[in-house]
Amino acid sequence: MKEDCPDPERMMAYRAMGWAYVYTVGKTMHLWRCDDPDAPELHTDPETEARAYDRLFRQQQWADRIGIAVLALYVVWVLYIMFHRGETWLATAAQGWTPLWQVIAALGFLLAVPILAFRQSWALRRYLRPLRAGVPAPHRRPYRMACWLTLAYCLLWVFYFVSLCATMLEPNAWSFVPAETFDEPVPYVTEKGIQEVQAIRWDNWLTADQWWTTEDMGGWGAKSRYYHLRFPWLADDLVDSILAGYQENGWPVTAWEVPGLDGAWASTRSDRGFWFLVVRLGDQVWDISTRTVEPTVELAERYAAVLAEFQ
Repeated sequence: MKEDCPDPERMMAYRAMGWAYVYTVGKTMHLWRCDDPDAPELHTDPETEARAYDRLFRQQQWADRIGIAVLALYVVWVLYIMFHRGETWLATAAQGWTPLWQVIAALGFLLAVPILAFRQSWALRRYLRPLRAGVPAPHRRPYRMACWLTLAYCLLWVFYFVSLCATMLEPNAWSFVPAETFDEPVPYVTEKGIQEVQAIRWDNWLTADQWWTTEDMGGWGAKSRYYHLRFPWLADDLVDSILAGYQENGWPVTAWEVPGLDGAWASTRSDRGFWFLVVRLGDQVWDISTRTVEPTVELAERYAAVLAEFQ
């Protein structure tokens, strides 16, 4: 029988036994609390008490099935994103603005959801197993533990939501500032030697250091992006990803042998006077695009010297 709340006589009788009414779930289950461990149980027949949970147990089973299906689809989706472009997915991710704390927030929230769902299902099954066998359920810890777990889950959700909102603070709209204003050294090469180099530090969990620099050369411009990777094995994939982007835009790629570098790739000059140069040394990759009048590959040795300094 469905009812919004217990009748007053039952509430008074239970209160006299030490139990206080808390809430009604779905008009089918009344929740009671008691702080006295010696108070008599409200249900004296375990099997009857177990049957009272039948509807909730069936709902929990359906929730478990749906949860497993959603989790499986999510895993498939993640694998698809990671591998549908080949092995360069992490390299593509390395070029975005993703601080480590945002990754921790996302993983913490995503892991908490199945963990709490599993704990809820496991706790219900554990509680019903002895009741169905005719054994009275033992006294459990106060429901405050569940309250604390719920609070922790909510805080994780807030942390994750804040991390999503923080994407609005990405440096895409930031102004470049003179490289000399940073406390740490900024890797750059001035192609004209006298112009001021502007820089932005880019935060990403896959790079130990990442910088965007730009130089205005009196009508000619140079922009470069420097990556110091946390994982050296990612360097080849990052180079492949950068070169693929140039090739998709119709820029031919030529590999060059440059002393002091593990690899160097440059383009021929475009109709608008642009060149690009990609250089690699160990776990460092540098992507340079410029409108300098001299072939960019002739500047590679200058970039190699800076990479060696930051190695």
